[in-house]
Amino acid sequence: MNKNKQQTVILKNFRMPDYEQIPDVGLYLDQVAKFINSFLTEFPDMQVTPSMISNYAKQKLIDRVNRKTYTRDQIAALIMIVLSKTVISIDHIRMMLEDLRSEDDSLETAYTSFCSSLINVLKSLSGENYEKMRSSADEKERMIHNIVTAIAHKMYVERYFEIRSSEL
Repeated sequence: MNKNKQQTVILKNFRMPDYEQIPDVGLYLDQVAKFINSFLTEFPDMQVTPSMISNYAKQKLIDRVNRKTYTRDQIAALIMIVLSKTVISIDHIRMMLEDLRSEDDSLETAYTSFCSSLINVLKSLSGENYEKMRSSADEKERMIHNIVTAIAHKMYVERYFEIRSSEL
């Protein structure tokens, strides 16, 4: 299988756990890391370690851990943190989570929306229209396009949080 097909297959097959699939029996730290990482096997740079999770808890990005076990809501928040930290700062993640907690929506609703949006974007990157662009442009042009798109999105999000923080 060539590189482009392999990449397309990986993106098309990427899945996040539905909220209901996240264990709510109280997982221990190592179990939480293994659970989250099981969805990120194709993306080793995104994987999380138990010490990273402990740091997120110490920084109060998630609710206080009870008896060293993590709830479904805490694990869902950790999944969003782990994925978001690849593109935004911890301070901006904190603002995102505060906004989510202050809304009438539940964390379940926010997590479901987050995962759905991610899957939809990944599908668009491996969809028919994108494949046409891939075949018409050389590999370097596609790489540049994707890097520039990522930069533009990061610029947008950074400005969003800067404006949001000035409103507080």
